[in-house]
Amino acid sequence: MPKADLYKISISEDKVLVRIPQQLVGAETANMDDIQAELHLMGVDYVPEQLLEIYNRTSGEFDFLTDLKTSGFTLQIELSNNEAEAYINIIPPREEEEPLTLAQVIAALKEKNILQGIKNKIIEKVIAKKIYYEPVLVAAGKATVEGKHGFPELLFLPEKSRPALGTQVNLQEVPVLQNVKEGQPLVRIEMGTMGEDGYTITGKLITHAPGKQYRIRPGRNTRYNPEGTHIIATKSGVVCLNNDSISVEKMKVVEKVDASTGHVRFDGIVSIRGNVADRCSVEAVRIDIGGSVGKARIRSIGEIRVGQGLKGTVVQCGSSLHVNNMTDSHVSVGEHAVIDEFIINSKVFCGSTLQITSASGFVSGGVLQAGNLIRLANVGLPGVEIKKGDAEKTLSDVPQTILEVGISLKNRKQFNDLEKMALESLHSLQDDLKEITSILNELEEIGWDESKIETLIELETKAKKNVTSTFSDLRKRETHDGINDLNKTTNGGAVFITGKIPAGTAINVRRSRFNVRADTTDKAYSFAENGIQASPCKDLLKSYHEYFLKMPA
Repeated sequence: MPKADLYKISISEDKVLVRIPQQLVGAETANMDDIQAELHLMGVDYVPEQLLEIYNRTSGEFDFLTDLKTSGFTLQIELSNNEAEAYINIIPPREEEEPLTLAQVIAALKEKNILQGIKNKIIEKVIAKKIYYEPVLVAAGKATVEGKHGFPELLFLPEKSRPALGTQVNLQEVPVLQNVKEGQPLVRIEMGTMGEDGYTITGKLITHAPGKQYRIRPGRNTRYNPEGTHIIATKSGVVCLNNDSISVEKMKVVEKVDASTGHVRFDGIVSIRGNVADRCSVEAVRIDIGGSVGKARIRSIGEIRVGQGLKGTVVQCGSSLHVNNMTDSHVSVGEHAVIDEFIINSKVFCGSTLQITSASGFVSGGVLQAGNLIRLANVGLPGVEIKKGDAEKTLSDVPQTILEVGISLKNRKQFNDLEKMALESLHSLQDDLKEITSILNELEEIGWDESKIETLIELETKAKKNVTSTFSDLRKRETHDGINDLNKTTNGGAVFITGKIPAGTAINVRRSRFNVRADTTDKAYSFAENGIQASPCKDLLKSYHEYFLKMPA
């Protein structure tokens, strides 16, 4: 409890008054030593027995202690708890023999180790106007200025649909496929600010947090404006977001993919309104399918969205996948997988998170592996339960479901390979530039030489490819960096199952295995010192909820 709540010393008309509130049973009481120490600092001459009487009486009112008989000024200095401010209360003597000076006040402040932010003009004003018995702010530290995070203004979206200015935007949660024209500004980038450190009145440094720069880069058919504040379309087309880059792509619309159309391969966005039949394949920068996909192959370096289901499909997705359901499929996803309804007897491998969004959704059989987090409602087919003593239905009759989180050895190898390839491309680029410089120097000396010009053109083409490869590999590695960082945050990952979990389900976290031995519900599986632990979903899911992708409609 603060001292001010335990006792109060006041000076009024040259009289020293003491107030000690009535003490409640069991409550903290005023300390006699504290009261005497404060009276000593004030230079008050008093009768100890008189103070003891007031202390024992605890009337709750201001009681007279003694007349003030000081011969000099009393300077009471009080610091705020965070040492950000200092206040001074000046108590004058009965007869002022010598005036108070600025030097005396500053000396008193320094005795309290107050070294910064002293307001000399205010002190001079207090002395000149004789502001006594009233605490006045005479020193203040410097507050920190926190850095502001950078953010994008998504100009390609209709104004009413844009996120509010200052919002941190996950590009994968932004609706795209907007038509834009050549020269149109797509994104305005507000740069983050560094901020400033502060200090206390006692000279302690208060550090600030710098703002983070928002990362969005121009991709294909886009560029920065000369000032570097906007990303602009260099061709007309459709906006496509991939990881942390924005590009403008050509778009191809197909009614369906079957034997009549053959395989579809397009360097841009493919939008298929209907279904993709068996034994067909689709390859593109981004793929949108309105219907379902049979025993086909679909491959995209960016996002894939399927309005209905995958049935025996092989999928390779460089970014994120959104599908209604999947059966007997083999799916590889670079980052996030979002499934609306169910997964049956499929193998799904994704870099970061996997979730089944429906409250009645389920997974049955197969292997689901995610780099960081898995969230789903139920394990096992709806309505199928194993009852004790049921001889016809045993654990061996039910397909085992394996759920696994944690960065796989394959992903770690891929990360190392990307780093190696980026360095190789960079070294090759440096060699090309040396050779180009050498040829240019020779041409300056000997003049035009057709063979050297041809070599120069070949080297230029090769250098451009190395630049493209280097940046591509570095961007992929940055995506892996984000996945690795989240993996550290989640301590190797977690599996959330909010509904039923049948016996026989296998949970792997950080390559440690946990076999569910009895039917249970509502469990979060995470790694602890003694291995995998199971706990209710609610609290842990609240901590990690923000990391699951919310894909736009």
